[in-house]
Order: sequence, then structure tokens, then C-alpha cells
Amino acid sequence: MEICRLVTSDYASEQGIQRYATMMNMEWKDYEDFMEKYGYSNPEMFSKWTSQFFTWENMGVLIKNRVVTAEKLYDTGGIGPILGWEKFKDIIQRRRDIFWGRDYLSNAEFFAQEMLKIKTKKDASFKDKLETYRRTWKP
Repeated sequence: MEICRLVTSDYASEQGIQRYATMMNMEWKDYEDFMEKYGYSNPEMFSKWTSQFFTWENMGVLIKNRVVTAEKLYDTGGIGPILGWEKFKDIIQRRRDIFWGRDYLSNAEFFAQEMLKIKTKKDASFKDKLETYRRTWKP
């Protein structure tokens, strides 16, 4: 359980919340624009979104290895990964296609999908809200 504490302590920290807010406010036109603004040439911004996804990657690993249940991690802030995945999924997919392969951040994707299952089970109206988010969100 110590590993769970270590992973979730950063996730719920002021720094973790700031990192999430920063990445959710990023805007881009397409993959090339995204990489120009937030890629390797901008280490500060690159570290924000990648560290958030690696946190989610670790949480997915914890669930898959039955170290912790998805429900317990959902209770620590399950909506964030859902919206984060929705916003960045095209970027992640493009990175998979270009270089990193299909397994790139696959545990983060799994984690977001697990959080979505729980959220829609607890609140069926969330499906409509998510559809609205998908229609109105601009990269």
C-alpha cells in the first residue's frame, strides 16, 4: 500500500492539481502545433502533461496488478483522467502511430476507461455531459 500512497500523494497535491489545470488549459491546432508548443523544445510544458500521464500510467498499473481497486482510485479524483484522456487522446494516438507504438501510455488509457466506467455507473447523466464536452471542446 505504500506505493499507492506515493503515487496518489503527488496526484492530489497542490503541485499535482496545478499540473492538471495547466495541461487542461493547453490549446493547439493539430499534432504539429502541439509538439511545437508543448514538445521537447519546451521542457517546462512537456514535463507538465507527460508527468500527469505517467501518474495515470502508474495508477493503471496498480489496478491491473490488483494492488488497489479502481473504485478506491476513483474516490481520489476519478473525473480528471476521463477529461484528460478525452482532451489528449488524439495526441497520444498520434505519438503511438509515429514512434512510440501501441502500448505507449496504454495503462493511462486503461485507467481513464476504468474511471469512466465507474463514473457512468454512479451517474448515468455523465454520458450526456461527456458528449457535450466532446462536441464543444477545442484543442
